[in-house]
Amino acid sequence: MDEVETSGESDTPHEGEQPKRLPAKVYLVGALTQLAIGMSPGSFLESFMIDMGANFAELGTFRSVGNFAPTVLQPVWGASSDKTGHTKAFVAFGTFSGLLMISMFLWAAAPIHMIAMYGIQSILFSIQIPTWLSLVGSLIDEENRGNELGRLGLVTNTASFVATLASGYIAGLPAVIPFLRTNLGEIGLLLFPTIDAWREIYYIPFYSTAVIGIIAALVSMRIRENTIDSQKKRKFTPIHKLLTIPGDFRRFAFVSVFFSFAMSMAWPYFTYVQREILGGSLFEIAIASAIMTVSIVVFTVPFGRLSDKVGRKPLILLGRGLLFIVPLMYAFATHVYIIYLANALAGFCIASSMNARVAYIYDVAPEEERGSYLAVFSTFTGLIFLFGSFVSGVLGEIMTYSMGAYTAVFWMLIISASLRVIASFPYLLIREPRKYASTFWGEIRNVFHM
Repeated sequence: MDEVETSGESDTPHEGEQPKRLPAKVYLVGALTQLAIGMSPGSFLESFMIDMGANFAELGTFRSVGNFAPTVLQPVWGASSDKTGHTKAFVAFGTFSGLLMISMFLWAAAPIHMIAMYGIQSILFSIQIPTWLSLVGSLIDEENRGNELGRLGLVTNTASFVATLASGYIAGLPAVIPFLRTNLGEIGLLLFPTIDAWREIYYIPFYSTAVIGIIAALVSMRIRENTIDSQKKRKFTPIHKLLTIPGDFRRFAFVSVFFSFAMSMAWPYFTYVQREILGGSLFEIAIASAIMTVSIVVFTVPFGRLSDKVGRKPLILLGRGLLFIVPLMYAFATHVYIIYLANALAGFCIASSMNARVAYIYDVAPEEERGSYLAVFSTFTGLIFLFGSFVSGVLGEIMTYSMGAYTAVFWMLIISASLRVIASFPYLLIREPRKYASTFWGEIRNVFHM
């Protein structure tokens, strides 16, 4: 007998009531935050590490820190926001401090310094992650959850797409920084001091992230969150027990373990393939990232609506089941256009599974404890990401000594793809907490009039 309760009744609008929609300020904050992140996406940070001369072990460690550091304290932030009810304050502080610190990456002297700074920045930004999802979840109804998350994803991913392309284009213009340095006078010399030429191309992306992040934090304080009963005693969720309670949440968390490990094994090598093996520029890396974002934008709303009709499980299975193709395409890539196709497929898979996974946790978590459930899931999977990327980086570095960098990267991508295939099958074990009006194959037949 499962002991985890769902929150469906408390979220379902009464007859005659209009379903809750996300307010405009939520879309604005989400767009600004993703605009800031899109100005210096993860591929830029990894490219920065490669330019610093990082080896595979350091790239794997960097990716591991980026996976785990954002999750290690998420249960604390999620439980604290659940207890106080002042979620937007946590969102604002995490957005402000986490995105501001990205500008400090410019002064990292060595890969180890960058790894340490990235860990601190990730922990600060992790304050925003579960509290933002909890805030969003409290403002929408269960019946409309997939659709609203899809609409929000459309807006935020569009902002990320625009930012990534813009920052990649500007970073590729060698005359931008000298122009700003000359025309801004003393302020220009202060903001853009003369340093290594390869570092200067990151000035605009990193500074823009900090400035836009500050604006997003200020706007987030204007969101009107649901009031809580001040007389009602609120306790910290028993975080350490959530994964021991039998039920849908625990099953979903443990099913995600193997796939999370397999998926993260490929991450240290994607940017390396683009930058070192194919010789791609920062702008080409930005195009690849933007293509993935466009793919997410195109499919996120249809998949969000579909998950409200057929359930979360079919969309999770679709996204996870096809994701093994991406590292295969990177492994055999001979031209940047293959990378573009791989990223388009990755965006399709992310659009299918990402919002469905968040909506599933919303479905199975008690309403007043969603922040904690989301945070525990992030921490649990982040720990697996830590081991996956770190082990992959170390293995790749060891293999380099015996077979060379190119062959080592090839085989690590093949291994990740193979494990992704195997790890996608356990998702068949997860259970929907309620019945849905249609089925996945039924909707497919309707589309093609079969």
